[in-house]
Amino acid sequence: MNPMWNQFRRLLLGTVVESLLEHELAIDFRTLRIDFHQDSEFRVPRLDNYMRFKGSLTAALLAAPSAPAEARLEAALKRAWPELLGVLDIPVGDRLGEEKNHIDVRFEHGAPARITVDFDLEAD
Repeated sequence: MNPMWNQFRRLLLGTVVESLLEHELAIDFRTLRIDFHQDSEFRVPRLDNYMRFKGSLTAALLAAPSAPAEARLEAALKRAWPELLGVLDIPVGDRLGEEKNHIDVRFEHGAPARITVDFDLEAD
């Protein structure tokens, strides 16, 4: 994997893990997987700053969460992208603005329970 994508995989992983811990959702870390779609692209810093992170994160849950916990986690993840863009200090005159913030969090309550986070995050 390209070293740049490793860094963004780690950024996404940290964001999701912090949110899971904050909302007391336990996952089996051995099952955690993050995949980027081929539509993902990164052109920062350049004169035409642009980034798009599209893909999914999946993991097995150690216990099924409550419906309110599911909703709180999804809301927290939807806030994370605009918050990140708000603090980026781009060294060029161009500023990144949020274009797309699509987060879809799904829970499967089988055995084992699973979480899937589909994301399509874009800034230009």
